[in-house]
Amino acid sequence: MRARSLTSVLSLSVAVAACHSPPPCDTAHGSEPGVMDASVTGDRDAASPDEWSPPVACGTALPGPPLKADVAEAQPGYADELTALDLSRLPDPIDYSGDSKLAIAVVNYMLGRDSGTRISQAEAAERGGLGRAVLGAIAKGSRGRLDFPFLRRGLHYFYPCSRPLPADLATLRRRYGDYRGWPAQDIPCSRPKDGPRRLYESPDGRIYVAETLVMGQVRETEVLFTTLRRDGQLDFAAYTDGGALSDRGPFASGAGTSTLATPYACISCHLDTSRFTISRRLPTGTGAGCR
Repeated sequence: MRARSLTSVLSLSVAVAACHSPPPCDTAHGSEPGVMDASVTGDRDAASPDEWSPPVACGTALPGPPLKADVAEAQPGYADELTALDLSRLPDPIDYSGDSKLAIAVVNYMLGRDSGTRISQAEAAERGGLGRAVLGAIAKGSRGRLDFPFLRRGLHYFYPCSRPLPADLATLRRRYGDYRGWPAQDIPCSRPKDGPRRLYESPDGRIYVAETLVMGQVRETEVLFTTLRRDGQLDFAAYTDGGALSDRGPFASGAGTSTLATPYACISCHLDTSRFTISRRLPTGTGAGCR
């Protein structure tokens, strides 16, 4: 069981790579009016996950490596584009059953549920920023399908200010314990990173941590959370070499290294294609490095 459980940690070795070739992420500026952006003044680390607040306000620019400019999440101006849309013109309820299975899975993930293809405008609005992002992508769509790049931009913009992720690795340790004391496995060459990686698993199986190593030093850390959501799906976070929350990270690609967005790249690899939920601890995809 322990060996299999540590194998599950490998989910993080492909969490952001090589599944649907997802692009870099957005660092849009400015706040989004009328959205529950939950700016944080302090973590209540002794509280339950339901009481933890999101770590940043919506539109906060997070640190990370440089992004390519030609991918969905890197496009600027998301908040202004969303504000300019007239969401009141959408049908009510909204039926998105005509979209791809991946799009439906991402929409449901953003809405905090694991199934369904219809939702009322009021229900979507109750989901806060992520719900508005879904409505915006539907409003921007055509021919009966939502605008999937715009949906990804909305996920990227609102995810850090909507989910109760630790604001940094110090907060992660306060909440869950020091992961460097957990069972660990060293990977001499991780294909998603094209180099060594160290993988940790919490004793209760709630948290998986992966450190990318360059010359023995941690370049970035990715974390998978299994119990933060009521719908049974997974949450994801990335952290810089200094332990700050990020929304992207470098991964091996056919062209060398690409900077990919969190959480979309994680979603694309952790998609359970039998149920189309974001729930695979051991993901699909293998990565492009270590050939």
